[in-house]
Amino acid sequence: MTDTLPAETHLVDDPSVAAVRALVAAMPRAAAVLDEHGALLVANSRYRVRLARAEAGSDAASVAQGREQRSAFSPDGVRQFTLVTDQEAAPQHPATRLLMTIANTLPIMLNVKDRQSRYVLMNAYQAAIYGTTEEGAIGRTAGDLLGADYGVYTGRLDAEVLTTGKATPFFEESYQTADGTTRRWLTSKIPVADAAGVIWGVATVAVDISDRARLEEALRQAKEQAEAASRAKSGFLAAMSHELRTPLNAVIGFSEIMHSQALGPLGSKEYIDYAGHILSSGQHLLALINDVLDFARIESGSLNLNIRPVDLGQLLKTALGVIARAAETAGVTLDVDLSEQKVVIRADSQRLRQVVVNVAGNAVKFTPRGGRVAVTMRPDMRGGAVITVTDSGVGIAEADLPNVFQPFWQADSGLDRLKEGAGIGLPLSRQLVALHGGRLELESRFGEGTKVTVILPEHPDMPVR
Repeated sequence: MTDTLPAETHLVDDPSVAAVRALVAAMPRAAAVLDEHGALLVANSRYRVRLARAEAGSDAASVAQGREQRSAFSPDGVRQFTLVTDQEAAPQHPATRLLMTIANTLPIMLNVKDRQSRYVLMNAYQAAIYGTTEEGAIGRTAGDLLGADYGVYTGRLDAEVLTTGKATPFFEESYQTADGTTRRWLTSKIPVADAAGVIWGVATVAVDISDRARLEEALRQAKEQAEAASRAKSGFLAAMSHELRTPLNAVIGFSEIMHSQALGPLGSKEYIDYAGHILSSGQHLLALINDVLDFARIESGSLNLNIRPVDLGQLLKTALGVIARAAETAGVTLDVDLSEQKVVIRADSQRLRQVVVNVAGNAVKFTPRGGRVAVTMRPDMRGGAVITVTDSGVGIAEADLPNVFQPFWQADSGLDRLKEGAGIGLPLSRQLVALHGGRLELESRFGEGTKVTVILPEHPDMPVR
């Protein structure tokens, strides 16, 4: 074997030697690369020192006797190379020891390959997953360790980095490791260059995101199940609404005829009163069914607005006409103060009427006999309008204020509660106002009353601030 270092010019044109030059130079012990004829091609400074000592006769046999052949590899089957190191480790620089310790303790895969996609470095974490050791991976390819298919796939990615000279963005990949487990990784590949800027290899880092991927899949399935349940709920409510509305319309229609005695006297005043109770109960039940169905439609995103120009003052007069009769029956004074200026906005008149009836109806319902409910409407300076409904009723306790817009929540929820209703009027009204690009706000103090403010834009596409 010839232990004579070749001239540097002999090495420059050999890309196979250049690919491992950086690895040999960085090794913490005397190291060199021999070709298939035993000629010394590349050596680090530590190896040069020991070789010089041997030639001087101080320890002539130490280099030859102390060699340890770690691995042989062949680039493209053209030449055979053997990595030879001194069994006696040279002292490591503290920074080198620290970097190697970090690399071998990090729970991520870290490796460096040459231009032929052969490993020249692999940390302990990746070596364990690949079923090998850090030194056992040197000179081998991903195809050797995990199969030809994966070798072709990752070799193509390595070649792209070597060609472009640019690092890849982090990407997700899945493959089966040596233990037969399929794992998902977040991976990036970075070109590695020498001091002259010549790219000689590719570094790869990969983080195991299998647990995150499983969680994302579980969340996706849960979302699909929830959406399916929501669709089933909406379908059930629609079917229930149809089945209940049909007989209710008949009950309401016939009771209204009986109550008005359109076909002649009933013969007893009590019958007229009974018919009136049937009529009011049927109307209340129908309104409740409509509210529940509307809320389900909003949740599923299937409620469409019929947007047209609406005279807001006229709409309020019509809607409050219904509330006025209820207020009179309850002994509550209803004060209405509407702007003399005509206010026209683009909105769904049916849905806005629903909001007014719900909000003003709640105010009358929770105001004791002798109390007052005030409804005002003023044009907004940015277009649109502001409607306020203020009552002198029982009010809401401060602790209960965060719950008032929760569907079906009721402060008085016992079986003996005094006020009827499903607790959906305010949440539904707030959603309907939001669909118009507006905002519904509530202020209340227990025992002092409640104020609800509805702010509506001139057009649903112009949300209020």
